[in-house]
Amino acid sequence: MGSAAVNLLGLLMGLQCLIELHAVFIRFNNVTCESTDLSMWTVEYCKLTNLSKDKNRISLRYTMLQPMLRNIEIYLQLMTRRSESINVASNWQPFLYSVKLDYCRYLKNHHHNYLAKMVFEFIEGHSNLNHSCPYTKEKYICIDDVTNTEVSRKIRGVPMPKGFYALFTKWSTENITRTVTNYYFEVVNP
Repeated sequence: MGSAAVNLLGLLMGLQCLIELHAVFIRFNNVTCESTDLSMWTVEYCKLTNLSKDKNRISLRYTMLQPMLRNIEIYLQLMTRRSESINVASNWQPFLYSVKLDYCRYLKNHHHNYLAKMVFEFIEGHSNLNHSCPYTKEKYICIDDVTNTEVSRKIRGVPMPKGFYALFTKWSTENITRTVTNYYFEVVNP
């Protein structure tokens, strides 16, 4: 394990000791989807649906116009908001995590990246991103009906104080960014 990973692990353990969180409840605030290469992917839908006062869900689907064969990278960055305006890029700052992930390699060994493992556990059973590379026969990539209540159960005990957060993601193939998807949420009761 590298020194950066040891430092991050130490920081996380220290934060967990400082902030005793028995239950974290999040509420999704928004999801944005953008295809930056319309020759490869298009956005079919990207939506946040309110189910009740305390329950909502996210669903999105990108139509694949070309197969994803190799060199698939995902960039994940967990952010926190500095001011009240939720979608202004300059109001967000990094919150502990930033990961560049070789997706095909990750699928072979899920244990080499904690943030990626957590994110993919959130969408487990809600996505067709569940097999190894290449993606040659898929007509779309989707994440459907992920509820805030499910995610809240899965992050139980993760040290996140009340506030506004975002998970910024970029998918790339052949070193070209193909999609940008951002998930906005609020921790309402640690």
